[in-house]
Amino acid sequence: MRITDIQVYQLKGRAWPRRPWVWVEVFTDEGISGIGESEPAEGVVEALNKLGHGILEEDPFSIEKIFARMHRAGGFLPAISGIEIALWDLVGKKLGTPIYNLIGGRCHQSLRVYLDGFFRGASYNPEEYAQKAREAVQRGFTALKADIDPAELPSAHRLSGELDANDMQLTVNVVKAVREAIGDRVDFAVDTHGSFNPPSIVRLARRLEPYDLMWIEDPVPRFGSNLRTLAKLARQIKTPICVGETLMRTEFREVFEIGATDLIMPDICYAGGILEMKKIAAMADTYHIPFCPHNYLGPVSTMANIQLCASVPNFVILEFQDGDVPWRDQVFNDPVPLKNGYLEIPTRPGLGVELNRQELTKHLVK
Repeated sequence: MRITDIQVYQLKGRAWPRRPWVWVEVFTDEGISGIGESEPAEGVVEALNKLGHGILEEDPFSIEKIFARMHRAGGFLPAISGIEIALWDLVGKKLGTPIYNLIGGRCHQSLRVYLDGFFRGASYNPEEYAQKAREAVQRGFTALKADIDPAELPSAHRLSGELDANDMQLTVNVVKAVREAIGDRVDFAVDTHGSFNPPSIVRLARRLEPYDLMWIEDPVPRFGSNLRTLAKLARQIKTPICVGETLMRTEFREVFEIGATDLIMPDICYAGGILEMKKIAAMADTYHIPFCPHNYLGPVSTMANIQLCASVPNFVILEFQDGDVPWRDQVFNDPVPLKNGYLEIPTRPGLGVELNRQELTKHLVK
């Protein structure tokens, strides 16, 4: 079997028109194809087309070799991620087995998720966030995550990153209201997106301690952050810290060595795909660090994460997006298998789904 072509699709996903979902399909001379998803970073479509041209006539089973060649040649890692996922999908289809059986086998019967974005449509105030949280729990979710640096919080967008007293009190009130609304048996995490400076985040974290947060996400900026500063914050903040959505495997090594986090959340569409994520999870397990992948893109990303996380012993919880597009479950032959706050693990080959091409066509960016 040889690779004969690739096709890149841009879809009007949840973040459109700010940016599309970017999917890639890899075709072979046996009529078997596989689908993957890439982080929609600047230039990723061009990178996918260039990388796709370079892998024509390759054996799609040579995933490790193809990855290494693309990466060592300076290939854009988010683009490599999409191609790598697509290769696993088509290899699983060729062999008639789910991907998790090819990367160590199944460790879990189902996969717990936390609902990110449950607050969408609410103003940043205690009453509206609490109501949205109650609605999410009624839908069966056992864990939630909220952004605490929204557009309506002036401090979150100052160049200094200084969180003033009024905004800090509002944020504490929002978190308190959500915790009271959902009770003590539902996990609750918050995401700062690195919007606040270190003294502010330390002060905020101390005031949030009574609300038993699952974690505080990205207490320092996600891009170009100083890992030593992150490690210092990890020592000062009692609430667990979770980071990693824009880190690669080589960067995680230093994070682990200096004790800069309590949990990690690498992104399968950014970090290099399924096998890279498996390697990151194994490194994390060496340091007894839970694996909680970032998953904010489309349903291809979710299906790839299901295959990966099913095979990872230190997997704890996966991000799941709320407020997604209404056609998410129509673009595949079967819907994303979410039930009562857990993702069921499919037994069909590859990613476990097939594209509904007629539906796909309706949502392409022209």
